Order: sequence, then C-alpha cells, then structure tokens
Amino acid sequence: MKGFLGIIVVLFTLAVDCLYAQVNKATINITVVGNSTSGVNLYRLKDGRAISLGFQRPDTHGKCAFELDEAKEGIYFFAKAGGKGSDYKYVIYLKAGDQKQVELHYTGHSVDYDSCVVHDANVETHILQKWTDDFNAYCRAVGWNIPESYPKYEAFAKHSKQFVRDNKTKNIYFNTWLADKIDTDLKYLKAANFFYFGRRLNSRYDSTANVAAFYRDLDDKTIVSNPALLRSEHGQDLLHYVFAYWEFNKRKSGEELAVLPFSKNVPLITNNDVKVAYLLYKMPDIKEYEVFKEQVEPFQDVFISTEQREAYQRKYEELYLFAKGAKGYNFKLKDAQDREYSLDSFKGKVLIIDMWAMWCAPCLAEKPIMEKIAEEYSDRDDVAFVGVSVDGLHRKDIWSSFIKKKGFTSIELLSNSTESIQKYYRIEGIPRFLIFDKEGRIVTVDAPRPSTPGFKKIIDDTLGVK
Repeated sequence: MKGFLGIIVVLFTLAVDCLYAQVNKATINITVVGNSTSGVNLYRLKDGRAISLGFQRPDTHGKCAFELDEAKEGIYFFAKAGGKGSDYKYVIYLKAGDQKQVELHYTGHSVDYDSCVVHDANVETHILQKWTDDFNAYCRAVGWNIPESYPKYEAFAKHSKQFVRDNKTKNIYFNTWLADKIDTDLKYLKAANFFYFGRRLNSRYDSTANVAAFYRDLDDKTIVSNPALLRSEHGQDLLHYVFAYWEFNKRKSGEELAVLPFSKNVPLITNNDVKVAYLLYKMPDIKEYEVFKEQVEPFQDVFISTEQREAYQRKYEELYLFAKGAKGYNFKLKDAQDREYSLDSFKGKVLIIDMWAMWCAPCLAEKPIMEKIAEEYSDRDDVAFVGVSVDGLHRKDIWSSFIKKKGFTSIELLSNSTESIQKYYRIEGIPRFLIFDKEGRIVTVDAPRPSTPGFKKIIDDTLGVK
C-alpha cells in the first residue's frame, strides 16, 4: 500500500511540475509584415548585458514565435544580429505566462526594428520603453560633443530621479529593478563619457584637470561590486569603463589599456554574483586554452550554480578539446551535385573552411576576399578552400542557385545550422573560419577574418611558406 501511495505522490508531483511549466511559459508571437526569410533576433537582459536567444525565421505567412520559460519576470530586446549598445532600442517586459503579440516590418533588405510595435503592452513595457528612448536620446545629444556633456548629464540625472518617482507601479519587483537599472545606466554614462564612448579605450580621454570633479564619483570602489549593475544591459559596459578609468588614473596614460588581462580586475569585485557574471562575460573572447587556464581557472570556485558550472565546463572543453594540434572533426557534407566530402578527403592539404549563410551580410562581405586569397594559392595542390553554408538542407535548391549566381569558385558544401561542423565546434555566430593542417589537425577553429592581415599569415605559417 505504501508503495502504491508513493507512486501516486510521484505522479502528482510530476503533474504539478508540468502544469507549472506550462503556466509559466511566456510566448512572444511575431508578425513580420512584408515577410521575408530574414530572421527576427531576440535578446534577454541577464547578468548586466543583453544575451542573444538566437533568431526565429517567419513562415510563409510572416509568423514566428519565441517560447520562453520565464520563471519570474524579465526584460527582452528586439535588435539586429550582433547588436550592442544603443541597438537595444525596443524592449518588452514579460511575466510568467504572458502571451504577447509583436509586429515588425520588412524593408526589402532586412527586418526593420524601428517598426517594432508591441500590442497590448503592459505598463512595465511602456515605462521601460520610455526610459530607453530617453537614454538613447541623451546619448545622441552628447555623442562626441564632450564639452556639452557636463550640464546635459546633470539635467539628465535630475530627470532620472523624477522618472523613478513618477513611474511607481503596483509591481514592487519591477520598481526595484527599474531603480537599479537607471542608477546603473547613469553611472555607465559618466564612465563612458571619460572615454568618449569608445569601446577600444585607445583613442581619446576626457582627462583635463578642470573636469576631474565631474568623474570623482567613479573613484568609489564599491561600484564594481554592486549587484544592481546586473539589472541593466549596460552593467558589463560599466565595469569595462570603470576598471579602465581606475587603471588610467594609476598610469596617467591610456597606453595598452585595451590589452590588459581582465583577470587583474576580478579580485576587485567582492560580490560573487557580479564576479561570476563578469567572468562569464569575458570568457567568450578567450580563444586559447593557455589564456583560459591563466585568467579564468584560478576563479573556478565562484561558478556555483549548475548553469554556471556548465558554462565553465563548456568553455574548458571548447578550448582543451579544440586546441591547436587536436584531431579535427571528420565531417561528411555534400555539395550541390551531391558529391560527399569529409575532413579526411583533404588529407595532405591545408584546409580552410568558411562557415557562412545566404542571410549573413558579414559573411557575404568576406566571401570575395576569401575567393581572392584562394586564387593566390591556385598554383598549389596542398591547400584547399571550402565554404560550408548553414542555410539548411531544406533550402538546397535556393542555395545551389545562389552560389551559381555568385560564381563562387571554391568547393561549397551545405549543412543544417544545428548539425555537423557548427554543432561539434559549438559555433554560435558566423562568419567563422577554421584552418586544419595537412594531417587534419586543428590549427585554429576561430581564425581571424580574411579581411585581416593575420588570416593569410596563418595559412602561410601552416604551409611553411617563408
């Protein structure tokens, strides 16, 4: 009897869990007017940045949807692929179980995010959109016109305080989030102002003595440990600028700021949530196992949750298993004439693989450069250039016509986006360039783009060209 009751309890628990999951699943239903095959990109605010959730491609009726397991509440953005900074202009606030309708338009080249309309938006979405509009308007007004930034900042800071007071809702959780986000956004604007809003930290600095007082708030060492910064998409950018500001003031120079190892900043963060978020933000930029071992491994104990530990392990495996000299993945893919190629097919040749797609503008910009480089090696029989499209096997006819129209001369293969090379090497963005030596061993699975000088040098070094 006890065994029977135990089974009943387990079944009841599973049923409740399934019902909870269904109730808490939020959905964004999207209509793209003037539908095309261009995907719609969605980002989520998490850990002080906007994290890509990938894209959905509209069907023949212009319909697509994102299903989101929203455990509590969250902020999402519609933005173009590779968006950053002010690209996150269109926001939606979702609660558990929300079903929202969003309309976008197709311009003839891509999805026009400036046409974004959220139907029946909740009050939180309206408030966030108004703040986002105000924030971006300020950024446009200041731009590189730093002399005007001081009075404009003071006026905007005053406006922000009134904005928080005027936009109290019945949602206490949201009210706290909004206040934290706005406070972070203001600190970000001041810190970014010092570097003229330049990501590379190596151009101009607002370092004249008469404006030193304007930046004095940034000397507060607690800024980088405040978990409130995780509630803004500008939180990680705030850390980026504040750490650079502190280093600038120690050096009295901006020389080499952009290339300093980020690991030296980690001990300055005393809050573990911020610390691990900062490490997770920096990890994708690490391309070599030795750098990971030096800059991330010493802090592995801060990766506490299952999600954090899995992210750490994925990066470790990506770098360790895909390190230079490791055996490459023996893919098997077909060209437009159904001829099959594999990594082993190219044994005895240095192999350069270009991961691309018809919808990817940066990919298509690199294609002519890659073709030109391939032509430079046309007199050699120990090197091969191969394009791998991730447009999907179901689009073979369209892809075949496309490569014929473009006149690509390299070997072109077709793959699904979630299979083969892209899956094995965990490639999340394209274009991506991979190089293997004559024995099929990895030289690099994340080579610089052909448009950069370093690309051809890797090929020459692998070939032994002097």
